[in-house]
Amino acid sequence: MPLYDFECTKCGHTFEAFLKMSDRYDEMPCPQCGAINPRKLVTPFRTNAWSSFLDKMERKISPEKFK
Repeated sequence: MPLYDFECTKCGHTFEAFLKMSDRYDEMPCPQCGAINPRKLVTPFRTNAWSSFLDKMERKISPEKFK
């Protein structure tokens, strides 16, 4: 499940939530004030530490691929 960032339209609090791509978020309450219908924020793509580790190892093993 992807991690999404939201902003409360009432108090401006930003928070994160794990949701399925098919889940609706319009009834999700703000954890700070309880208001519903948060605004979904556009966030950059995040990679995990494991993929960073694998990239570093591949650069060490096959540096010719990255020239």
